[in-house]
Amino acid sequence: MIRKTAAVVVVLCLSSASLHAQSTKLTVSAASASVYKSPSVGSPVIGQAQRGAALDVTREVGDWVKVAWPSAADGSGYVRMSAGSISHGGAVASSTRPASTAASASRAAASPAPASRAAAAQAPAPRAAAAATPAATTTPLPASRIEQQPLTRVSAPSPAKVITPPTHTLGLGARLGGSTFGLGASVRGWSRGRLGMQLDVSHYSMTSPIEIGTMNATQIGPSVLYSMHDRITDHLWMRPYVGAGADWAHATLGGVTPDFSTSANTLGGKVFVGSEFMFANVPQFGLSLDVGYYHMPAPFVGFEPKGLGAAASAHWYIR
Repeated sequence: MIRKTAAVVVVLCLSSASLHAQSTKLTVSAASASVYKSPSVGSPVIGQAQRGAALDVTREVGDWVKVAWPSAADGSGYVRMSAGSISHGGAVASSTRPASTAASASRAAASPAPASRAAAAQAPAPRAAAAATPAATTTPLPASRIEQQPLTRVSAPSPAKVITPPTHTLGLGARLGGSTFGLGASVRGWSRGRLGMQLDVSHYSMTSPIEIGTMNATQIGPSVLYSMHDRITDHLWMRPYVGAGADWAHATLGGVTPDFSTSANTLGGKVFVGSEFMFANVPQFGLSLDVGYYHMPAPFVGFEPKGLGAAASAHWYIR
């Protein structure tokens, strides 16, 4: 009885220790999962994890997990949760083992006494044992002596649905500000390198302190962007940039006298500097702030746009 109890205690202790030794892991179910430098799909890809790879998870950041990646500079990387399945401690896979192991250990602890008696009984008659026929050695054991181990069907986990995230190559949004307080739409695109393009279409109105009337203008402004060194944290990706472009405006002056209206077209240029901010919890969204100098000839006397201006824009990346 003491041997049986000791065996059960040892097996349970070993089983408990093995459960606590397990860590949280992400098992990749997609064909391959990209490992990013930071929790943003716009950050650099530092590696690929193949299907079936079990990655050690050290932190959860929104819909991302921080995993151990020895080849990275800081020894870690980020993978989307949708690329696999999370397991905490592996307790589910080993939850049925302690009971069966304890039962086997208890039977093993109880079996030495009959075995020793059988050995003692057979010791005085070695010749009889040697003279046994081959048929006797092949006699099957009684069914009551055979341990019946339950069969457990292990089903493979169903592959997780993999969602391909955007890569910040094309964004649609709105823009507010500039040399005048204009409001309009904006389209921004980035190449795989550091170059980008932006097209703004805005509308604004102006009044003059020295002239009567109101000027309304529609402005179209294409620009070229160049991104500088990124700054990436667990929650924020900041991409500073510089840009330059042209502005074409169609302006209409009215309200000077009844039934008076005139129009003019102007062409100018601009240079600006700013930064785009993207967040780990909303990776498709980019918020940009920039300041610059705008040169736009006055379409009418007394209606000169300001030279310095600030603008804010927001883009939702669909690709």
